[in-house]
Amino acid sequence: MRFTIGLPITKTKYLKESLDSIDAQTFRDFEVIIRNNANTPEIKAEIKELCKDWINRPNVTYEESTEQLTMPANFNKIVEKSKGDFFTILSDDDVMDKEFLAEINSLSIKYSSTKVFHCRVKLIDGESKFIGITEICPEWEKQEDFVFQRIYEKRDFFLSDFVVDTKALKAIGGFSDKTSGWGVDEVTWSTLAYNGVGFSNKLLLNYRIFPGNFSLSLENLRKRFKDIEVMHSNFERIIRETCNGTESIYPLDYMLELNRKRTQGQNDLVFKFHAKSGNLIQNLRFYFKNKSLLTKKRALKDLIKASF
Repeated sequence: MRFTIGLPITKTKYLKESLDSIDAQTFRDFEVIIRNNANTPEIKAEIKELCKDWINRPNVTYEESTEQLTMPANFNKIVEKSKGDFFTILSDDDVMDKEFLAEINSLSIKYSSTKVFHCRVKLIDGESKFIGITEICPEWEKQEDFVFQRIYEKRDFFLSDFVVDTKALKAIGGFSDKTSGWGVDEVTWSTLAYNGVGFSNKLLLNYRIFPGNFSLSLENLRKRFKDIEVMHSNFERIIRETCNGTESIYPLDYMLELNRKRTQGQNDLVFKFHAKSGNLIQNLRFYFKNKSLLTKKRALKDLIKASF
């Protein structure tokens, strides 16, 4: 088996499009592992109905969570059962191009020791209208270049545009359970990039950006500082491993400071979103609890702007 496509499902609005895009793949040596991870019995039943034509296919495994799992835990349930040489997660609102697996397969043959591959992405909205495109990357790059582009904020990371070596993913314990889910893709892809990263400049994935595909609820925002710290620590570890020698073109101190500034910016952005979503009392409590992580002047400006 060449590929495992994991399909963790919590929503139904675009699920048929996602399933149809799997069915349209020209490269056919793959399995699909569907995990119904809905948070209510009603949505769970709706998902099962939409998947009914898939459940009994020989290359499909269908499972349901008895109670909703966290994103990393749900992903890792899929990883545990995967049999393909390579593994990818398709979100239930994204769409693969019909040549997605074929193109990644060609790349994986060309760069046989590489564990991570990804592609250029078309960004679409909730009505499937074009809203943007991701940057062109080198066909192959070192881990340190991959990390630099990310922390310098020149590189977009998503979930469904990446494919990784299954054995390598299992060897690091699957997706990190240290995050609530936000940033788990960044941590995983960068960790597995130790033998470089392969890239196809073809548009092989439609990534949907709409209010339903992420949450800015107060509850979720309050978890973000921990997620950001996990991402920061992961990049710091990689930077110290890859930039601490004569072969690296990136000075260690420069990369560490770049990572620190990125982390600070992310923390400040979390507070900005919280200030927009919460009332004055909630925001003050959030500020005083986390003020050591924030740029004071910027946070107070966001607080005042949101309150008046």
